[in-house]
Amino acid sequence: MKKKAVCMLLGVLLTGTLLTGCGKNKATEAASESAQTEKEGTGEKTADSAEDDQKKTDETADTKTDKKAEKGTDAEETGEDASETEENREKIAVLLPDEQNWTRDAKELEVQFEEDGYDPILLYADNDSSKQVTQIQQMTAEEVSAMVIAPVDPYGLADVLADVKDAEIEIPVISYDDLIMNTDGIKYYVTFGGRQVGQMIAKQIIDSEELDKVQEAKESKTIEFFMGSLDDTQALFLYNGVMETLQPYIDDGTLICKSGKTSFDDTGILRWSSEIAKTRMTDILTEYYPDGAVPDIICTGFDDAAMGTEEALEEAGFVPGTENWPLISGAGCNEEGVRRIAEGKQTFSIFMDRRELADQCEEMVNIYLHGEDDPEVNDYEQYDNGIKIIASYLCEPQLIDGENYEILIDNGYYTEDEVKPLATPTPTDAAGPTETVTPSPTETAESTETVTPTPEQKDEKKATPTPKPKVTLKKSEKSKN
Repeated sequence: MKKKAVCMLLGVLLTGTLLTGCGKNKATEAASESAQTEKEGTGEKTADSAEDDQKKTDETADTKTDKKAEKGTDAEETGEDASETEENREKIAVLLPDEQNWTRDAKELEVQFEEDGYDPILLYADNDSSKQVTQIQQMTAEEVSAMVIAPVDPYGLADVLADVKDAEIEIPVISYDDLIMNTDGIKYYVTFGGRQVGQMIAKQIIDSEELDKVQEAKESKTIEFFMGSLDDTQALFLYNGVMETLQPYIDDGTLICKSGKTSFDDTGILRWSSEIAKTRMTDILTEYYPDGAVPDIICTGFDDAAMGTEEALEEAGFVPGTENWPLISGAGCNEEGVRRIAEGKQTFSIFMDRRELADQCEEMVNIYLHGEDDPEVNDYEQYDNGIKIIASYLCEPQLIDGENYEILIDNGYYTEDEVKPLATPTPTDAAGPTETVTPSPTETAESTETVTPTPEQKDEKKATPTPKPKVTLKKSEKSKN
């Protein structure tokens, strides 16, 4: 009887404890959800969050370390073996446009998530937006812990992400590299900031070409633009950064675009095509730069466009490294771009370290899932996706030119063999004419046989080459305002 009474008493106490715990959990979740909804709905930075930015930065490394230690301790305490721990790891879906162009990002993201104890699922859409939609649906059904999405079509995911947001299990979505548009279904955005990159390109052009001095002297330089893909939001941001910085020089005539192609629609190159850039450069030279002229500046928004314009110039007879070779900008620092910088064909590019981008993205996911505070962001204003301003983290780009490109070898991003200059012939306009011996008309008329002159004849008369006239290709004439 005593035993039965004790059991009943314990049951009552246990029931009360469970009810109290449930009520507390629901209240905590409701408060957290309310605060999160309010923050996401406005997309605005609060005073408290601004003051906490530095604190979050300092605590980030500790959060990762604590999470790893926690996972290791849990495994030891429960006696789980390695295989059981791996099966229970949280799954993170990483959805990328294609494998060929996103190999480095995939590798870095995979390493970062695995090091922090997650199970990354890498999916490639083969540049097919409908396939990426299907992949998102599959990952939603599998109830992954989070999704990282670099969109094939930034405007094509609104409907499927609405379903993700309404799913029974919350799945935070991070927009990676390119901003997903027209949806409130993404939590954060991590990128290098196209507008920031565009501003860096324009400022380097201003400094390299001394445009302030040109402006003061009321002279001018010519420029042509080759921007990124028309369907890419980052390309548009980059274009805006370039034009808002160069526009004063265009307005007062310091910079002249002879083709008149200055809008994003006119300068954008669909699908980042090097061939389209090459064809467009050839057409511009033919129509707007006759008589061996060439633009002073070729402003491109990606390295493959720079390569296309360089090929068009070389086929037109212009020689890299000579006085007439224009300033050519780029962005991305892909392998070929860095090599062309080393060879003197491309003037500079903007380096965006994909390792840093992947690390920041993983950190953002990790803190959102397990951190005590919100993920760190450093931009609350400029990334409006049409529905709301997305809290973003912008990684720092770096300018690379012929003076410092070797830092990409020193920091392990490329090997020396990947980016070292290829052997190139000496520029033809720098070399003298080839010396040849021309027989006299008399010798040619008398005999076609080889005549061997005597030593005396050699001393008396030596063949003298006739120099060929030198043709100089020139830049477009500078004009006065």
